[in-house]
Amino acid sequence: MTSLSLSSLIEKSDWRGVDQRLKSKPEEASIVVPTNFKGTTYALHRAICVKTNPIPRKILLVLVHQFPSALDLNVFIGACENPQLSNGSMEILLDRSNNEIYQTVQCNAQILASKAVQNKNVHTVHFFIERFPNILNDEILLIHACKCGTPEIVEKILAAGLRYKVGKAGGLFRKNYHKEDALDVAIKCYDEKDDNSRYILVTCLQYANAAKIKMEAPHPDYPVILAALGLVPPQIFRSFLKLYRNEITDMIPAERYAILKGIKIKMKDRNDHMMPYIFKSRILINACRNRDLELVHRLLNESIHKACEDFSEELIEASNTKTDITKNALDVALELLDGKNRTSRKILKICIQYANAAKLGIKSPPSNYPTILAAVGFFPERTMHKIVKAYQYEVVEMCENKNMFAFKRVIKMVYEDVKYAIRLDSRCLYPLSTNARRLRLKRNPYPLQTILSERYLVNEEEGKEA
Repeated sequence: MTSLSLSSLIEKSDWRGVDQRLKSKPEEASIVVPTNFKGTTYALHRAICVKTNPIPRKILLVLVHQFPSALDLNVFIGACENPQLSNGSMEILLDRSNNEIYQTVQCNAQILASKAVQNKNVHTVHFFIERFPNILNDEILLIHACKCGTPEIVEKILAAGLRYKVGKAGGLFRKNYHKEDALDVAIKCYDEKDDNSRYILVTCLQYANAAKIKMEAPHPDYPVILAALGLVPPQIFRSFLKLYRNEITDMIPAERYAILKGIKIKMKDRNDHMMPYIFKSRILINACRNRDLELVHRLLNESIHKACEDFSEELIEASNTKTDITKNALDVALELLDGKNRTSRKILKICIQYANAAKLGIKSPPSNYPTILAAVGFFPERTMHKIVKAYQYEVVEMCENKNMFAFKRVIKMVYEDVKYAIRLDSRCLYPLSTNARRLRLKRNPYPLQTILSERYLVNEEEGKEA
């Protein structure tokens, strides 16, 4: 029986047979393999392209050792197109390259990494961004990954971007020639029925949110709903509410209240934030000034059932003192807050809770609603410190869950930097549907060719296209 040639053994992924063949006939490693390709193809080229049962590192070392001249740029192109090739194999190829090939690979690292992205080759993308981190300085690689890569590839690029400090959120907000960043592209490519595009968007949102709330990196347990709040169009947020409803179910009541308030703040009209009429009434203002806790509670409770102007004559007569109505009852209650006076704390708490309930469109405040959370949106940030101090015991009770992501996120969202918020929230203008068509960039800065093609790779020595 005639023994198989080296090329045939490689085609069958018989690496044991390849090893034996190289020991008995090492010269076959230098024999040209007939192909339709105009260039020269050797056994090493064929071995690199095997996807089913890819070449082991040990055999790869033997092949390279037997005929090092086969280790050219085409080998790296083939490696980028083979997602099954290990990271260790790429290290062998680069470490065994001569100086000329190494320099050419380095010069074309971004193009090769983009080719690996297109072929969903996670290991090779990771290899290139670790060996040549300067490729992270161009936004195109990340944008390309958001368009046609995988969530794992996007995460590796963003994580490396954070480590090498290429920009906010690992370079997520760097604009391309269309004035769009990677998050824009991930949003445009979102399809509710496509898990790959959804997880890519989720990855981008986690990094965007981490940057927004000044976290060093995304927390592994951070809820997707919170990360998306205020960063995606309403259509996508509704989609996330449906897909990640289990996150809300698993939250403690305080976190669920925070989610609801965050949604109301971001998605309701500004007119919904107006103070209820009852807080401008002389009756309630004077009750707060007189620290009449029972009357304050009675007035606010009665305001739920009928308009302020319909209060009984008895209550109106009880408010015969001249009152400055340029301030509302909430402001007055805050001015009179005394940390040592329990009545003043209770009056402010009741006012805050009822004002918040009106803003949220619920009839009466839930008994376990955190006062500090209820106060968010009614007072400037400097005033919130005073309120936090007065009701810090509630924070201690809530922080059985040490992270309290929802609580912290909503407070940060309300008082975040205005310019930053406007820039991010402008994405809500995108007219998207769950079956949005994929974004097609007008110009591909990295023409990704098929295996064994050098036409678009720059020869560093010549300084022009080969």
